[in-house]
Amino acid sequence: QLTLFIPCPSFYIKLFVLVCLVAESIQGSRQRIVSGSSLQGPTPRIVGGTQAAVGQFPYQVSVRVNGKHICGGALVAQGFVVTAAHCVVSIPSSFLSVQAGTIDINETGVVSDISKVTPHPDYYYDNDIAVLELSTPFNYSDVVRPIPLANIEAPAGEEVTISGWGRTTNGGTPSQLLRYSRSLTILSDKQCARIAGPLNPGIQCLSKEKSNGFCDGDDGGPAVHKGVLIGIASYYSDGCGSASPDGYTKISYYRKWLVANSF
Repeated sequence: QLTLFIPCPSFYIKLFVLVCLVAESIQGSRQRIVSGSSLQGPTPRIVGGTQAAVGQFPYQVSVRVNGKHICGGALVAQGFVVTAAHCVVSIPSSFLSVQAGTIDINETGVVSDISKVTPHPDYYYDNDIAVLELSTPFNYSDVVRPIPLANIEAPAGEEVTISGWGRTTNGGTPSQLLRYSRSLTILSDKQCARIAGPLNPGIQCLSKEKSNGFCDGDDGGPAVHKGVLIGIASYYSDGCGSASPDGYTKISYYRKWLVANSF
């Protein structure tokens, strides 16, 4: 005898509450212990940043749960976005969407639902990267345009630009308008290891002065060097805005996997 399971209304209410709790937890802080220091990872605004102009970062997107911003991301092809795996791995794709084409988090811009979430197969804490496939690919314009993926490591000492809608201070409120910072510098793997201890080779450390860097809500957002995507915001160290390096998922390290899953 075939028995059909028909969920009652309370099932959907509980599922909705669960997804909301997951979204809230993402916007909290991610702690990482390395060599005795606390590396605090993925949360959403740019600390010490500057307000972006319309169209300045056409690849920047907002990853959303039930229409609420949780993380940043980067448009890398007409129908694909790259973000941090920790932002989306616990959320059904039917609850996710991506917004592009606006610097105001409360404006509509252009929005697409997500048809597929592909986290890195070895994601646990490292390998913090995921590809989102859009249900409706975006049409390119002056305010919506993809960014190329890095195919080699960017040289140490070079300046990097980050952007996002996260908090502007540790414990502060998220930013309504997109902000950016050019105050971060690339560290070599050896330089980063001396500061933070051994790290996964897929991590790109970015150094900065105190009161700079990414914060809660900027997770999954882009780090860009000379117009090329080199990193995705993964974790910050000792609280956002500290002088400790921030950790980004290194795009060149995962390029083959990204291309296989997004082009």
